[in-house]
Amino acid sequence: MNGGPNTDATLGRTARAALEHLRRQSGFPTWLLTRTNDYEQIVIAAVDPQFSIVANSVLPNDLSTDRFLANVCKLEIPVHLSNGLPYGSLIGLNRQLPGTMAPHAESLLPLIANVLGALAGAEAALAASTRQAERRGVALDALTGTATRQAWEAQLIRDDERCNANGEQAWVIMICLDELHELNKRHGHDAGDEVLAEFGKLLNSIVQGRHMCARITGLQFGVLAVDITAAEATALETQLRQSFSAIGIAAWVGVGRRLPGVGLGAALDAAEASIGAARSAVTLDSSTFDEATAELVNALDRGQIRAYFQPIVDMRTGDVVAIEALARWQTDHGVREPYEFLPGIERAGLNATLFQRMLDDGLAHLASFRNVSPNLRLAVNFDFDSIPASGLKDAVTKLADKHGVPLELISLELSERQSFDMSPAVLGELTDVANAGVRLVLDDFGVGFASLETLTSLPISGVKLDRRFTGQVIDGEREPAVVKAMISMAADAGLEVIAEGVETQTQCDRLVRLGCRLGQGYLFALPLPPDSMTTVLSAPLVSAW
Repeated sequence: MNGGPNTDATLGRTARAALEHLRRQSGFPTWLLTRTNDYEQIVIAAVDPQFSIVANSVLPNDLSTDRFLANVCKLEIPVHLSNGLPYGSLIGLNRQLPGTMAPHAESLLPLIANVLGALAGAEAALAASTRQAERRGVALDALTGTATRQAWEAQLIRDDERCNANGEQAWVIMICLDELHELNKRHGHDAGDEVLAEFGKLLNSIVQGRHMCARITGLQFGVLAVDITAAEATALETQLRQSFSAIGIAAWVGVGRRLPGVGLGAALDAAEASIGAARSAVTLDSSTFDEATAELVNALDRGQIRAYFQPIVDMRTGDVVAIEALARWQTDHGVREPYEFLPGIERAGLNATLFQRMLDDGLAHLASFRNVSPNLRLAVNFDFDSIPASGLKDAVTKLADKHGVPLELISLELSERQSFDMSPAVLGELTDVANAGVRLVLDDFGVGFASLETLTSLPISGVKLDRRFTGQVIDGEREPAVVKAMISMAADAGLEVIAEGVETQTQCDRLVRLGCRLGQGYLFALPLPPDSMTTVLSAPLVSAW
């Protein structure tokens, strides 16, 4: 259902007619109108008998990186909105090399680009006006003054359709106020309602009617931001976090980007997954928190929380080039998984202790594993609040010297989302340890908002492609353009790319073709205890590519 007249199809219809005219007149069989964003180009309209490109297809911003289009003749004419802002491109493709274009048709290109740009600008303005009208007319939650869940769900559907038609970027920001559970228990729901009412006012004052904000469940809110850039989405998330902190509201915040052809539902899932990865599956009760904290401290002191290892593999040869140390809690009742205790570690302020424990345990075993694989590297996860009191460089250097491991064989994996809220002090710590030889790798690449500028501004040497993107590498005629573009962007920045979540040989082979050399996942091995790793290191884990 669309909010207003069905004008979304106007640009597509007009563009297809113009592209068909160009096909007949120009000698180029394929013509596309695309809209460019921070990550890729979205095809708005297509006339294509050569490559099976259709509307809503995704292409890399640099067409030379596309396996199907790299060696064809291309014409690209920039398309600008009537206000002069860039919109996208008018693209002609011809398999025949060299491609030649009729002179009379060439003179039409700027005119057609101007007409389509003006129409795109008019439709964008109408879409924005329609969204504002829809938000003014939504049903509101009586307590918070934000939209209701029903209004939220209806708006997701409407904006999804418009994003499909217009190629707009969209983001979902989820906010969870888990701490109010405890306030309600201690002081009653009236106290919690007062906080919710103030929170609703704050949220509305931040979005100022530009974006939709809604109360989705009792303590869960959402912000839907359409037609904004990655930088604007980052700024909005930062403003939300800082505003909540300034008035003493403890909130979990997660962000998901709408991926072309996937929809806002998946963006919502990604935002919720981001929160889920950062908090406990079961909230610790305050009455047992001290006891739970003491149990965690004792487990760390006794070495019960120890490193398991998962290999990182050269997917061309099957050779293990690195191992990632992953925390597991060995108890009398079996091995406890990270989600069962990591949130408690974070709540108790024990991240620095856990980091040093994983690095110490990992380096101790790496020293032994190097008898089998001399150049093997160790990767350890690192949170910004894990910096030891002595400083990151000193702590890492001391443990490396203790176990006789060169700093060049150590990698610290940083969450992509943390990189957007980095203080100068943290950046200084990371720069110091990187200059000493330690490799820094950006984890969960693609979940947040990393751009080429971001990648080149950090002292990192690699990125780990998030498993949600690795999962897109499945059977099909065309390679997934988003994944290809992300690998290309990292490669352009001179960074090594590691694909997480590789589960099949087909994924492995296709990732290699896309330019990704390293992989990690269940295809190669589960996280293993140290005594199982020597066997894994002794032979290739996949057949040679």
